[in-house]
Amino acid sequence: MIHTCTSRILFLHGLDSSRESTKFHAIDAAQKYCINIDYRNLNFQTVEDFYDEIINKIKPELLVGHSLGGYWALKMSLKHKLPTVVANPSLHPDFRADYPSISEDDLENDIMQMAYIELGDEILDMYHTVQQLEPFMQVEAVEGGHHRLAKPENINSLIQLIEQHHLHFHI
Repeated sequence: MIHTCTSRILFLHGLDSSRESTKFHAIDAAQKYCINIDYRNLNFQTVEDFYDEIINKIKPELLVGHSLGGYWALKMSLKHKLPTVVANPSLHPDFRADYPSISEDDLENDIMQMAYIELGDEILDMYHTVQQLEPFMQVEAVEGGHHRLAKPENINSLIQLIEQHHLHFHI
């Protein structure tokens, strides 16, 4: 089977999700990884250390994250200088007190970042999310959909855009 994505991808799943996520399975890549993590029972620093370790071990070329995983993808993208695609990211997690919101400091960088947004999200306000992200990255927002994503395969076109951009500049 020929996969459209050639990059090594680390997928960061959402809260109460896992590598069984439809989003992870929709990514059309031969080298894709998702390591389950129990966000609810681990503090911010423990999760950050975990992802630092995983990134250093797997050495992904691209991060993809959904919901809370999108939050972590943005944090790790900046820290490790990795391009990222986020889908319906949670920019202001409120399930724990120790999570800082995503701020302009997290977004103001020259790392290639893109967002896929389904505006019909019943859990998070994606209209606000689009407003927050658009000054900093390409945002593909579609009407309808829902938090779990009606069309997770749409993430692949953004992955391809990043791959084309990076191949173009690294040849």
